[in-house]
Order: sequence, then C-alpha cells, then structure tokens
Amino acid sequence: MSNPSVIVLDNASSNKRRFVIEDNIGEAIHIHIDNLRIDFTIDEFLEFAKTLRESLNNLEMLHGYSPTDFDEHFLRLCAPCITDLKEIVIEDASLSSLECIVHKEYKGGLALEKVLPVDQTPAYKYLQGEKDEFLKYNQFNYWNTANEVRLLALHKSIENHGYPYKKQHIILFNNQNLIRDGQHRAAVLAHLYGLDSMFPVMRFRFHQDRHSLSVGKENTIKTYKWLLKKGYGRLKWIGKHLLGK
Repeated sequence: MSNPSVIVLDNASSNKRRFVIEDNIGEAIHIHIDNLRIDFTIDEFLEFAKTLRESLNNLEMLHGYSPTDFDEHFLRLCAPCITDLKEIVIEDASLSSLECIVHKEYKGGLALEKVLPVDQTPAYKYLQGEKDEFLKYNQFNYWNTANEVRLLALHKSIENHGYPYKKQHIILFNNQNLIRDGQHRAAVLAHLYGLDSMFPVMRFRFHQDRHSLSVGKENTIKTYKWLLKKGYGRLKWIGKHLLGK
C-alpha cells in the first residue's frame, strides 16, 4: 500500500548535497541524504532526534549551551556555521546600537534585504500603533504562526517573565551589531523600555570572523541570480516560439 501523501518537514539541500526530511503519511518518516534513504517510525525518529541533541551537548559544540537554549528555526539556519564556532559570550548592548535585517519583496519574485535600526522595523512600528506594514510583512520562518500572534505572545512573555527568558537572547555574530536572531525581542524591549536601554546580548564568535554578513553583497548575488533566471526563462520562451514557427 502506497502512502497517501508526503509532507516535506525540512529541506536543507544545496547545489552539492541533498538533505530532505519527509513525513510519509502512512509510512512514517524518511530522511534523504543524496541517494540514501533512511526509514524511521515516528518513535524511532524522535529517539534519533534526542540522540542528536545529546551528541551536541557531549561534543560541546555550543560551548556550554544546549540546543534547547536557542530558537529552533535559528539553530536550523545556523547549523552550517556551528563547526566554525569559537566561543559564545554575553555582553551588554544598547538597543539603539543594534540593527535588523528586513526582507523586501518585489514584483517578479525578487526578494532583497535591507538593514534598519530597531525603531524602523515593522514589528516595532506595530507595537507603536502603526500596524499595516507588519500585518502585511511576509515571514521567512514560523510559517504556521501569524505575525501578530507571535509578536503579542512574545510581548506577554517578556512582561511576565522578563528578558532573557529560558536563556534565549538577542544573538549577534562576530563584531557586527546586526541581529541574527531576536529581532522581535529587540522590538518588544525597545517598546517597553526605550531605545537607550541596555540589555544582555549573546555574541557568537567564529574562527577567522567567518559568517559575518554583507547585505549589499548578498543582494547583488540574489539580483544576479534572479536576472539569470529571468533571462533563461525568456530565452526558452523565444526558442519555443521560434521552433514552433
């Protein structure tokens, strides 16, 4: 009996490697690594995940921290960087000194990034009463949670439990004050306590300062790839019509 449906739980494939986790309804979980497929029952998959968490702790790849101390979406995106991680330090920073990455989508599927101070982000503006931009903002993670629900839940958590709660800090890389995780936390803190407030942040330091981000360079690469894709599609369309004639 074949499975009635397949849900992709995660796809971390690159140009060189394939890595996909699938929920095969009726058959449980499959992990695809290149041409290899590993089959798990649900219980086996959960046990496998537990073993991986324990291995990360035993190897001390997170330098004294546990995977449960971090947002799971951030940790998934950060996974390729972990082997270069030299240390994790906690230091105080003013919210006014921090910058945020905000995504901007254009017609034709082009998505670029821009860097803004905390008080110009859609999340902060929402908390100040300017709601439209944030409600229309397209998230790049937490796909099953609405922007508004997520932000208000975080606001309530910080009011009730303070910051950082369960060790989850605003995270920066190397010497950049660019928030890599915790933009919503920064917006809530700025709204509640003001931009000049000081709070502890977590700074990931990597060997040879790897994994710092140049938004301008990233946008150039994305635009170049987008133009190539558009040009290729246009050439295919022209070729098809010429051959058709």
